[in-house]
Amino acid sequence: MPAHLRPEVCHANFAPLRQGRQIMARAPRKSRRTHAERRSATQAAILSASIKLLIEEGYAGFSASRVAARAGVSRGAQEHYFPKKIDLIGATMRYAMDEAVRHAQSLARTAARSPDPIEKFLADSEHFFFAPLYRALIEIMIAAHSDRALARIVNPIVQDARRSLNGIWADTLDAAGYPRDKARQFIELTHYMLRGLFLVSYWLPYQIDRSATIDAWRRLAPAILELGRHALPRRRPARPDDRLMV
Repeated sequence: MPAHLRPEVCHANFAPLRQGRQIMARAPRKSRRTHAERRSATQAAILSASIKLLIEEGYAGFSASRVAARAGVSRGAQEHYFPKKIDLIGATMRYAMDEAVRHAQSLARTAARSPDPIEKFLADSEHFFFAPLYRALIEIMIAAHSDRALARIVNPIVQDARRSLNGIWADTLDAAGYPRDKARQFIELTHYMLRGLFLVSYWLPYQIDRSATIDAWRRLAPAILELGRHALPRRRPARPDDRLMV
């Protein structure tokens, strides 16, 4: 029998193939995502697409079908999680505000070790009020002003998030040695100012120097935080929720 057909030679020739199959059998298979992971990824894609559409097209150009197309999911898949447009808007608002709270928490942790916690607070506030995301939130709040059903959904979300955000920075400034009541007042004044800067940046026919304005406010901060302890009481103390806005 020719050497190349002898059994021991044939066996030797096929041994590497069997070894390869054994290696492949031992190799771990790529794990598939769980149902919870797929659901979370789908919801995140939908909410991210929702925010981008609000930023680019405004509330008037917002629709569930356009969100689904941007997210790359079917209408059926989207409606499984958010049956109505109002459900999608409410979930988008919560998603955005939760992100804002997480950002504040992260920055506040660094502020605890910083020699200038006021700077950290102002950086977080500027990040919130001048990110494109804030424009999306304004679109929702303007729509809610004339839509009572929408207002019933989004207003509690904003109030809860604003309590958390204000509380994070009140705690941080309090820990830095500033009077807590003055810290809360400074936080509110800062946010009123930044909301105004955001709005005028859209309707004024010229550019405003935002950095210079915030720098000037930063220099005034110590005086604002320390002054006013002996000021006359307000005629009508504002209720806590009166000042909670996006």
